[in-house]
Amino acid sequence: MSFYKISTSACLLIFVLVAFTGSAQASDISFFVGAEMPGSVEHKDMKMPLDNGPVFGLRYGNDFVRYLGLEHTFAYSPDFMFPSNNDCGSTEAAQACWEEAKGFIYNSNLLLNFPDIDDRMVPFLTAGVGFVHQYGDRNLPVGTKLAFNYGGGVKLPNLAGPLGARVDLRGYRAGIISKSVNMIEISVGVMVSFGR
Repeated sequence: MSFYKISTSACLLIFVLVAFTGSAQASDISFFVGAEMPGSVEHKDMKMPLDNGPVFGLRYGNDFVRYLGLEHTFAYSPDFMFPSNNDCGSTEAAQACWEEAKGFIYNSNLLLNFPDIDDRMVPFLTAGVGFVHQYGDRNLPVGTKLAFNYGGGVKLPNLAGPLGARVDLRGYRAGIISKSVNMIEISVGVMVSFGR
């Protein structure tokens, strides 16, 4: 069984277990949009810069104590870490290459919340592990890699009933030693809170 199938199965199992065993009294789900800003990757003995791209996804969080919780992210990008100096040739060929650079991110994170007195604004720190998967053209340089991430942001829960908002800034390191990619993700989202 491939690393991709094992990783996907393990992450989905963790997500299902946490989603159905955690307390629904302090949970939220967020739908977000943002941008991925990767650096470069070593590919075929050369350093290859990667282009920025959009990202869309959802995050499910569940607090197991007041200030500490788990959060799971699944995100998709239609233009995921495509090489900046592609050699696709003509404009039509370049467009076809761009359409083939897709990818997704899955991660599970520990979340440390710092709510103020009335919980109107909740700054947080986060760190976790998961994977990134790039697919499409067979020559894409990233593939599937274990990814560590860290960052923080602000939640604004219950702005209109259970609806709120959030802003995230995260750093990713995909890959362990060789052919690793460092990436920044900035996102904004709509959050639905349960039991807050």
